[in-house]
Amino acid sequence: MNKLSKISQECCLYFTANSFSRLISEMADEEFRFTGMAPSYAYLMLLVVDEPGLSQNELSTKINLKPSTLTRFFDKLVQRGMVNRVQNGREINIYATDKGHKTRILIESALNNLHKKYSLILGEDFAAQLTADINKATNFMNA
Repeated sequence: MNKLSKISQECCLYFTANSFSRLISEMADEEFRFTGMAPSYAYLMLLVVDEPGLSQNELSTKINLKPSTLTRFFDKLVQRGMVNRVQNGREINIYATDKGHKTRILIESALNNLHKKYSLILGEDFAAQLTADINKATNFMNA
């Protein structure tokens, strides 16, 4: 690898973030497998359980996914009996079903396992700081 390629890979946020994203996504997929849900669905379910009645647009903003993507997610979750959509004028609000509420324990277990796994690799302090920094950067980018 020439010097310019190496500098581009090590100093470019786009390539570095995507490389890290692939690694952490693979780890998350492995830890969430036993829940029967992909990590994105699991995080979405936590939001729906913790904040019942949010609109699809509010959830889209909170999870940083396009509304069309979220619609497909909810189609699958409705089909699995985990959420209900309630039409409220022009707005659609989302509520977890009893079955959806019961997934919380599994999701929390997967989250704890994932946290332990990457914290062992990165170190607890660095993992916490990296998470905070990425969250801060995401908020800047969304502003």
